[in-house]
Amino acid sequence: MRGDLLQPSRSEKERDPSSDDGSAKSAKHSVLVVDDHSFFRIRWKRCLERFGFDAHEAACGADALELAAKVSPDVILLDVQMPEMDGYEVCQALKSNSKTSDIPVIFVTAEEKTKQKVRGFEVGGADYVTKTAEEAEVVARVKTHLKIATLQKELMQSHAEMKSQLKAIQEHVRIERDMTEQIQEQQSQLLEADKMASIGKLAAGVAHEINNPIGFVSSNLNSLSQYVEDVKGVVNAHEKLLAECQKHEALTSLVEEVQRVRQERDIDYVLTDLGDLITESVEGTQRVRQIVADMRDFSHVDRPEIAEEDINELLDKTINVANNELKYKADVIREYGDLPPIPCYGGKLGQVFLNLLVNAAQAIKEHGTITIRTWLEGDRLIIEVEDTGQGIPPENLTRIFDPFFTSKDVGEGTGLGLHLVRTIVHAHGGHISAKSIAGKGTTLRVELPTAGPPQTEEEQNGHVG
Repeated sequence: MRGDLLQPSRSEKERDPSSDDGSAKSAKHSVLVVDDHSFFRIRWKRCLERFGFDAHEAACGADALELAAKVSPDVILLDVQMPEMDGYEVCQALKSNSKTSDIPVIFVTAEEKTKQKVRGFEVGGADYVTKTAEEAEVVARVKTHLKIATLQKELMQSHAEMKSQLKAIQEHVRIERDMTEQIQEQQSQLLEADKMASIGKLAAGVAHEINNPIGFVSSNLNSLSQYVEDVKGVVNAHEKLLAECQKHEALTSLVEEVQRVRQERDIDYVLTDLGDLITESVEGTQRVRQIVADMRDFSHVDRPEIAEEDINELLDKTINVANNELKYKADVIREYGDLPPIPCYGGKLGQVFLNLLVNAAQAIKEHGTITIRTWLEGDRLIIEVEDTGQGIPPENLTRIFDPFFTSKDVGEGTGLGLHLVRTIVHAHGGHISAKSIAGKGTTLRVELPTAGPPQTEEEQNGHVG
């Protein structure tokens, strides 16, 4: 048969995958020939070697499995009819092993029945040739499956590279998103800090401007109070004069006229009420002064560093500042415990309490109650703000401290209030948590260490300015 003496032509060599790079040795592909008949093993082995392949041979299924795992051939020519383990069983064993599962298997058989071909494809075979086939056909099929396997490997490699690139892109997008969120958060915090600083300066300026006229009013009221006492003295002397005049008949009509005018003007009531008005006005000026002082202390413009604060007093000052927001919405109940002064950033904690109180007031629809509790628990100072408002749905309770999350209508909230609260509390080494029952109210709990905020690296190194 001419097929036994077939030599590769020049064009076949050029198409041979083993000579694609011009060097057969450097790109030699290996083929494993498995057949229990030595004639066919030798025939296919010589044929493949003539075409530049590195051919290996095995006489049984067990040897084929061992040699395939050892040399990892690029293609396997596998006889179907073999004793002990036929080609189908060998193919199944190859496909079940991760080291050999991707090797293309070409079945070789003396019979050409459709049923056998179907079974071969079912167990993982890549192709089917008969033992009577021309060598050129066998070599062509081997080369075809080599190209397919090469393309599959390239495709898998490209897929892996694309998957890796996609993962890198996703990671890059995630990093950019996180950085964007951090930048937005920092910008918002800077804006909030700038706003609070502006409010602090405004409060200090207003306090200075209000103190002057309040001082005048207070001073004048004190003078007026003294004048009223003087007038009372004159009226008392006048009463004595009238009593003496009544003893003389000629002056009786004059006394009656004076008494009539006095009753019409209700001088006795005026003198009594005038004193009360002055007392209330003095108390009013004192309250204005206290509010102004609380605003100035709340802003802490002159004390930006850590200082010892009485948390109960700081809460009272915050309530005074927020009174206009609170008085129409809720009755404020204070259940304060005995607390030691703690080192803290008073202005920052003032922001925390202000946000908690305003949020509590806004959660109440008509009129309700806001209860503020404080107590000492070991080395932690506890502050709770409880309201009788609408409550927070369970699905939102874990998100209320997230930046930019808000349940309010568009334009009514930035979603940064409680996030800023958590940031300040964490900066103090503390913790904040929330519990809520929808329709009944919410309780926000702040825990602060009595030792004060943790030291920064600069403070630990002694570089505090």
